[in-house]
Amino acid sequence: MVQNIIVGLIVAAAVLYVAWRYLPQRWRQPLGRVHPGLAQAPGCGSGSDGGCSSCGTCGSGDGSAASVSEKPVAMPARSAPRELDKR
Repeated sequence: MVQNIIVGLIVAAAVLYVAWRYLPQRWRQPLGRVHPGLAQAPGCGSGSDGGCSSCGTCGSGDGSAASVSEKPVAMPARSAPRELDKR
């Protein structure tokens, strides 16, 4: 019985989060009176300019490849498929 209540609460919290996540900004603004964090858009792109500058992992945003420090990834060469032993 208690397990069903806990699962119901978890599902209700998940439904509320998904509803808030996809709620339009103009509907989210009145929630800012309850708590300022509720009025903010979730995830990237929540900056006032609409850009993805909230987390700082996008580099400088000027689009040049030199502004982002990238490390090359070396992939090993594929070997030929091994024949199965026919013993």
